[in-house]
Amino acid sequence: MYDSIIIGGGLSGLAAAVKLADGGKKIALFEQAPRLGGRCYSFVDKTTGDIVDNGQHLLVGAYYNLMEYLDLIGTRNLLSSQPRSKVIFFEAKRGMSAFSLKELPKPLNLLFGLFNYKHLNPIDRLKLLRIGIELFNWAASTELRLKKLTIDEWLDQQRQSEDARKYLWHPLAISIMNESPKIASALLFARALRATFLGSKNDSAILMPAVGQSDLYSEPAIRFLENHSAEIFINKQVASLFLRDGEIKGVKLQGGEIIESKSVVSAVNSHAFSDIIPEEWKREKPFCDIEKIQSSPIVSVNLWFDNDFMDIDSIGLIGGNIHWFFNRRRIISSEKKTGYLSGVISAARDYVNLTNEEITGLALKEIHGIFPQSKKSKLINSLVIREKRATISATVDAEILRPGVESQINNFFIAGDWTNTGLPATIEGAVLSGFKAASRVMSLLSNQ
Repeated sequence: MYDSIIIGGGLSGLAAAVKLADGGKKIALFEQAPRLGGRCYSFVDKTTGDIVDNGQHLLVGAYYNLMEYLDLIGTRNLLSSQPRSKVIFFEAKRGMSAFSLKELPKPLNLLFGLFNYKHLNPIDRLKLLRIGIELFNWAASTELRLKKLTIDEWLDQQRQSEDARKYLWHPLAISIMNESPKIASALLFARALRATFLGSKNDSAILMPAVGQSDLYSEPAIRFLENHSAEIFINKQVASLFLRDGEIKGVKLQGGEIIESKSVVSAVNSHAFSDIIPEEWKREKPFCDIEKIQSSPIVSVNLWFDNDFMDIDSIGLIGGNIHWFFNRRRIISSEKKTGYLSGVISAARDYVNLTNEEITGLALKEIHGIFPQSKKSKLINSLVIREKRATISATVDAEILRPGVESQINNFFIAGDWTNTGLPATIEGAVLSGFKAASRVMSLLSNQ
C-alpha cells in the first residue's frame, strides 16, 4: 500500500514525486516510456558525440518552483546566470538590437528598457510605456479585462503600433506562449511579463542550463527518489484507475496487475488523460472538457559546422522562419572547435510537416543572413526534432477548460503544465502543478 501513486514521469510527475518523497511519503511512479523527463530530455548524437536536447529552453529567475525543484535534486548550480535580462533580436533590414532592463528601481527598469529599444522609432518607444504602466498598476480589474482578450486585442487597447508588434511583442509572445498572438491569451502573457520584468532583481535574470536536460531535470531526480525509498517503474503503462465501491483505491496496469494506494496523482498530458479515467467520468466536469484542449507544436533544428562563428549565446529572429538560435558551444562549455547551433520554431504548425531537408535549408538561409561569415563554414551534420504536442494551445477559450489540481474525487489529483496553473505551458508551470498536487496529497494523508 503506497501513500500515493504518480502516473507519468515528466517534469510535473517528477516534481510531485520529489516533493512527496522529501516529505517522507511512500510513493510509486509509473512511466510508460523507457525514460523519465517527458518532453524535457537529452541524448547523445551518434555522429558528433554532442549532447542534444529535444528542445532548447530559456529560463528566468522568476521560476521559483523550478528553482526549488533543482535545489531539492541538487542541480541548481548547473545553471549559468545572466544577471540583467538582455535579449538580442535580429531583423534583416534593421540588423541587431538589444532589449535589456536597466539597473533602476521597478518600474523604471522596465520603462527605460522599453524606451531604449533601438528597433523602434521614438514615438513607438513612448507607446511601449503604456504596457509597462499597465503591468505596474496591476489590479483585479486588470485580470478580469485581460481574461477575455487575445494578445493582439490587448495590444490594440494599448495602441501598440504594427512595428511594436513585429519587432518586440510578437516575438516575445510566440516564444512565451508557443501560440499566435491572434488567438493566445493576453492574461497569461501579461502575467508572464509582469513576473519576469517587475519582480525582484533576480527574477529577470536569464538562466541557461550548462548540461543537457536529462542531467539537469531527470537523472538527479531518479537518484533523489531512490535515496528516499521511492519506487520507479519505467516501461509500465497504467491502463486505468482502480475503483472499489466507487472510490479510487489505486491503479490497474496494462497487464491487469492492480497496485493499491491511498491517493493517485495523474501527471500525464492532456491527450492521454482520458485513457486512464473511468468511462462514466468522461461525461462530468472537468473531465468532459479536457479533450477539447488543443496542442501546439515546436520544431527544433540542430546544425553542426566545421567552425564556431556565433560569438553570442542566443539571438531572436524577427520576421524569419526560425524564431531563436542558441550557441550550444557557449551554453554547454566545450573545447571542441566545431560550431553547434540549435534553432527553435515555436507555434510551428506551418513547419512540422516539412521534410528535414526543407527545415535545415530554411535554418541555413537564416544563419547566413545573420552571420555572413557562416557562408564559409561547412555544414557537417544536422538533426531535426519535432514535438507535435509540445504544449497546449494557450488560447482564451482553453484557459476556461484547463482543470485545477483537485477533482470531485477527494484522493485523485491532476498535474501537468496543461492544468490551470495560472501560467502558460512552461517548465515552471509543470513543476508548480506537481508541487500543488503533492501539497494536496500531504493534506489528505495528514487528515486520515
